[in-house]
Amino acid sequence: MSAGWALLIPVAALVVFVVGAIGVLKLQKIARGPDGPGQAAASPAAAATGLQQSSQESREEFVRRHWQRPGVVANGVTLVDLYDRIRALEERVARAEQRSEPPAPPD
Repeated sequence: MSAGWALLIPVAALVVFVVGAIGVLKLQKIARGPDGPGQAAASPAAAATGLQQSSQESREEFVRRHWQRPGVVANGVTLVDLYDRIRALEERVARAEQRSEPPAPPD
């Protein structure tokens, strides 16, 4: 009787492992959707929520519009801060260029 139990336990564990793995794969496939992971943003559900970047919209505008939405923009606060710093730096460079005289022509 103990030999039967010794064989039954590993076989049952193997069956549970295989069935569990198949279940996890099916759940992942359902979560990905029918289009696959790379095409999820092009689905109608993404367009309905406004998470799709339009062709006329820059990346900066998209980030500024969605910076508070978790999972949409990675570290949105930092990106918005960087965009603000870049804009300020560009303004400073433009002012400095306006104040400076044009370079003398080479001899």
